[in-house]
Amino acid sequence: MDSAGRLYVADRANNRLQIFDQDGKFLAEWKQFGRPRGVYIRDDIIYVADSQSDEKTNPPFRQGIRIGSVMDGKMTGFIPPLDPRLSMPEGVAADREGNVFGGFTPGMDFKKFAKNQL
Repeated sequence: MDSAGRLYVADRANNRLQIFDQDGKFLAEWKQFGRPRGVYIRDDIIYVADSQSDEKTNPPFRQGIRIGSVMDGKMTGFIPPLDPRLSMPEGVAADREGNVFGGFTPGMDFKKFAKNQL
């Protein structure tokens, strides 16, 4: 949920995020975040894990973690696969320092994607 109490639901089958109010009323759908599997919101920044998009499934999107604002839905960042032979995570979270964590299956593994230091 974001700071306004809106609930974001990953609708992977329809390549969208659905947004609802706390009474369950449908508010909007966003398709700019790929084929969502995992969603995490911290300080009104949304992190969306997409482990399935490619040239055959949901083109022109590709696998990765998309980062954006819940205020306007604009994407502000993208974390691509580190190795094109491996899929991206199905779950996602972030800490206060801007590090992003991805949860992978099989293997019940997770990886840290550190924020670049300028």
